[in-house]
Amino acid sequence: MKDKINLELVETIFKESNPNELLTLFNFNKTITPEILVNKYRLWIAYFFPLLFKDKEAPFHYEMDLKRARIFLSKGSFLNIAFRGSAKTTRAKAFRAFTIANDIERHRKYYRVISKDLNNAVQIVTDVFNMLVSPRVKALYPNIFVKTDAKREEKQSSFTTTNGIKMIATSILPDQRGNVQGSEEVSRPDFDLYEDIETRISLMSAVITDKISKNMEEARTGLEKEGSSEYNCNYISETGNVHKLVKKIDNQLIIPIIENGIPTWNRYTLEDIEIIKKEADDFEGEYLCKPNASKDIYFDRDKLDAMIIRQPIKEISGFKIFKEYNAGHRYAIGADIAGGVGLDSSTSVLIDFSTVPFQVVGTFDNNMILPEAFGDELYSQANRFGGCLVAIENNKFDATILKAKQLGAKLYMTEGKAIKAGYQTPTNYGWRTDSSSKSRMLASLREAIESGQIELNDENLIAECKSYTRNDLIDNPPDIRLTTRHFDYVIALAIAFQMKDNCRPVKIKKVYYSNAVVSNPAI
Repeated sequence: MKDKINLELVETIFKESNPNELLTLFNFNKTITPEILVNKYRLWIAYFFPLLFKDKEAPFHYEMDLKRARIFLSKGSFLNIAFRGSAKTTRAKAFRAFTIANDIERHRKYYRVISKDLNNAVQIVTDVFNMLVSPRVKALYPNIFVKTDAKREEKQSSFTTTNGIKMIATSILPDQRGNVQGSEEVSRPDFDLYEDIETRISLMSAVITDKISKNMEEARTGLEKEGSSEYNCNYISETGNVHKLVKKIDNQLIIPIIENGIPTWNRYTLEDIEIIKKEADDFEGEYLCKPNASKDIYFDRDKLDAMIIRQPIKEISGFKIFKEYNAGHRYAIGADIAGGVGLDSSTSVLIDFSTVPFQVVGTFDNNMILPEAFGDELYSQANRFGGCLVAIENNKFDATILKAKQLGAKLYMTEGKAIKAGYQTPTNYGWRTDSSSKSRMLASLREAIESGQIELNDENLIAECKSYTRNDLIDNPPDIRLTTRHFDYVIALAIAFQMKDNCRPVKIKKVYYSNAVVSNPAI
């Protein structure tokens, strides 16, 4: 069979329904080209399930089928991101039924469907099984399920054909390592389908997001040597695993429901799309595949995209400086502290409040620096900018604040309140981030970014702001080791921004620190 179909011959074969000719038309082996495989698959669907795709296909459907055929025939991954209602799942199911029925060499022997919700995976396996036992298919392929003495599965969540091809449904949440095994001949999956691995609910938990990521990697590494994976996804957020796949897998499709004002599938009219837009909870994410425009993004993406990324004029032990110090300007540093064990980073952001707009003029991050050493670092950074105000988050790791205080850093502090006559609670050093202050400081930072009041300059800082979501604002895992997303730059920036009304220019004198001449407040 050539790449171009002889439609007259096909029509004759369809009319005569000769079993041998039909099998010759549909059967294939692993020497087939992806293009011919797609042609055979489409003819098979047209013959057995003409109502399955009653609407005229969209141009992207052929590309979708072709990429799927390529990873079926050879090792690889295919990331299939398309709007809800694009028929990506229906086509994935039909392709699996077709290949199970017609692959005469059993190139793929162990099909697995993986979903966050096990019921979704079970439904896909059930639908494939029902296609294979439908009367017309069963008439042409009577041997797919034949009762034998061998023990085989035929249930909703899994089945095994007479010739030993296995298909199974599983959830992505349980550990994948060794959780399913086939016969001695088919011990590892070799053709995976990931379906709905990420939802709004899963994205709200960093713990679940991290678990899904680890389990997907276990599933991938547990494939047969030449195994392949297809990921059917909705692109609703830049905070989770689908975004990681977008960055990782080159073989991908991202199909919105409308592009340049024209529907990508004529099944949907402009009027249909307008109704969907009004009724959808997240039209941008679920139908335009543009999570950067969806509701969970916290900071204005257009404003962040418009910001100029600058290269530091100098870098000193990881402290990036973007503009020279001006003795008459007001500066302040915000700092977020980590434990120095490689989980998240101790980070600082330095802002110049004497310019219009405000400028981020220095940034630092290090995931291995110990809290006490970070106190030294902050003191050094402040001295390079006139001994400016330093606001250190005081939620934990007091060693940073204590060391900076011992060295004489100008620390932000909150005076204690008088609770009764003659008694006042001690002064609190550092910035206290709690559920109330966190929402307020991030909201004020967001307003500053939207109004153009501040320029961020640092590429990493801008990227982190782009990824910050409303879910990150409320997510509070009990153990920092379980957190998958750390926004150290964002927190340090937000703390520094709160100092805009607290910092003042300082008189300076030259002192020596760390073998370098720097500036320090006059005492």
